[in-house]
Amino acid sequence: LGFSSGCLYKTHDRIGREIFDIFKSPGCNAIELMFHDLADAPRIAEISKDELAGFEHVSLHAPKFDDLSEKELEETLDLIEAVHQRIGLDYVVIHPDTVSDWKIFSKYSFPIAVENMDNRKEAYKDVADMEKLFSQVDVKMILDVNHCFSNDPTMKLAYDFIEAFRDRIVGFHLSGFETFHDPLFKTQQQEILDAIFNKDLPIIIESGCESVEDVEREYEYIKSKIF
Repeated sequence: LGFSSGCLYKTHDRIGREIFDIFKSPGCNAIELMFHDLADAPRIAEISKDELAGFEHVSLHAPKFDDLSEKELEETLDLIEAVHQRIGLDYVVIHPDTVSDWKIFSKYSFPIAVENMDNRKEAYKDVADMEKLFSQVDVKMILDVNHCFSNDPTMKLAYDFIEAFRDRIVGFHLSGFETFHDPLFKTQQQEILDAIFNKDLPIIIESGCESVEDVEREYEYIKSKIF
């Protein structure tokens, strides 16, 4: 259980020893490095194993590829590959709607996991779209339960995903939903928490937090409700 490194983006840098130590403090043993845009590239390039010591799971959330030029995309993928070779990423999370050609990944060794999309997107929000994708590319899946709720507040969609892709799901993205990524200690949406069907998989909290105290509160609340 741990956080996306972007959860405190309003007050702290997304990447750096300070943010890593903040998440280690309450006991997080997982982290997802938020590579939000090219501004994060220099710091992403410097990440060391030493900074990440104590995290049993380390993943990376890639930027939106359709925001990048062809040259920027190649440089970004080369950078992600270099990070993977240096620290050993468990997987790289990709928004499937931003990929126009999956062949671009053929020369890279980092493992890919795609996440289901939220209600603002046109595709990859339901089982049918994800099945079509998986018939074309053999990648893993991150079940984003917030995104499920945004599309279907009954959460039946989450269980449809679980039934269809249980063996493909390698982790979760978790947060509350009132406006978008809200802290669950505020929304207290147990129906979202209940969709975490396998507590042995990495659970990455994406809740937007206003302070370090909110991070600690969110971590303890979720830990008490899931474990």
